[in-house]
Amino acid sequence: MASAVWGAAGAGLLGGRAYAGRMFRLRDTVTGRTGPVRPARPGELRIWVAGQGGAPVIEAAELRSCVVADLVRRVAERHRLLVTTWHQAPGEEPTSAATDRAHALRAAWDGLNIYPAEFAASPADPLDVAVARDGQAGGSPAYRLEPGDAGPQAADGTGLDPLALRLVLLERHWRDLVAGWARSPSKPMCAQYTGDILGAFDDDLDTPAAVRSLEALAADPELPAGSKFESFAYYDQLFGLDFARDVGR
Repeated sequence: MASAVWGAAGAGLLGGRAYAGRMFRLRDTVTGRTGPVRPARPGELRIWVAGQGGAPVIEAAELRSCVVADLVRRVAERHRLLVTTWHQAPGEEPTSAATDRAHALRAAWDGLNIYPAEFAASPADPLDVAVARDGQAGGSPAYRLEPGDAGPQAADGTGLDPLALRLVLLERHWRDLVAGWARSPSKPMCAQYTGDILGAFDDDLDTPAAVRSLEALAADPELPAGSKFESFAYYDQLFGLDFARDVGR
């Protein structure tokens, strides 16, 4: 990408002038409406994640909802919003089974790099975003996201499951690459790739487009290793994949 525009590395790109004009947009999967996210309470985004109640086994669908909510949180925080997330409490009464399920959920969140939510019996009011499947309690949010429809489909039309995305990428060679790049002198990030990736997340959590740009950046022979390291370390605020975990090992 020889013609790419180079930007300053570090926090300057996080809500800085280069990207200040971007807006976070979501699509309500019930109404089909897409629009900018404007919290009911200025500066605070409130998210609800529907659960499975007291079911003894945590299904992939519930974890998928948690990952989608975590993506919303990460993008919202990049826009300097204070985010509070509530997850439906595992059972109406405090039983040993509910306690065990709460522990299992917290362990799953930790394994998937999901910021822990607060447990609540019902959705908050006012509510900005609800991640819930058809028939699940979702309150009265400005945007309701069904986990399977949280982002546009991949180019081949198959779609991309956010849960599968995070699980697969956690096991791939990204961390080895980042650890190798860390040995090179630091260089500024490429503004073109940064704009593409931030723009993809802002556009209804378009994770497929963001991953395609990430792979293109990693493979770009014209970008110095130090630039790739700074970029991956910065983008991890959104991807949540611990890219730099193996640096120095």
